[in-house]
Amino acid sequence: MDVDRLPTYANEHDMVVGTMIIKHFCGLVVACVAGYLGGTLSSKTVSASHPEIVRSTRFELVNGAGATLATWGSDSTGSRMCFRYRGDAAAMEIGVFADGRPFVSMYGRDGRRRLVMQFDQADKPMLGMSDERWEGRVLLGFMPPDTWPHSNWDHWGLVFRGFGSQHAVVGMGMTNSRNSPAEPFLRIGGKNIR
Repeated sequence: MDVDRLPTYANEHDMVVGTMIIKHFCGLVVACVAGYLGGTLSSKTVSASHPEIVRSTRFELVNGAGATLATWGSDSTGSRMCFRYRGDAAAMEIGVFADGRPFVSMYGRDGRRRLVMQFDQADKPMLGMSDERWEGRVLLGFMPPDTWPHSNWDHWGLVFRGFGSQHAVVGMGMTNSRNSPAEPFLRIGGKNIR
């Protein structure tokens, strides 16, 4: 070995730094060569996987403390998404009944239903509004009869009902009759006004 050809270092520190630079450089060259050879020699192509389908009968959305904020689920009555207020109290539900009719329900902070929008059995829309004492105080839309089917029934209107009553205090709208396909009505206190 020719001692005159070896690099000379002014001090021990320079020798350590020089050795580290050479080691890092060699490590970088080896890594680049290995990566190039691995990529070149690889015959297997990699493709991204397709997203999986997540299936369940119920999902829950929770906050940071673990309290349930919303649920999405299905049962024998249909499927619904329910947004919650203070724990288990429902604030709003959006869903589909088991027979395919859609609905929207909104609840007061007392847990009682205040607004309902849904279709009847013949897919005719109805909107009902309630207060804390009685459900169905105001009805707007199709007025279904007591029997089903009602294929020739065509009653539409706006009805106001008093507390504890199923009968309209005030109502107006249109109805069909044998003589006319659309005849207006106005009813106040159970009396028809013409």
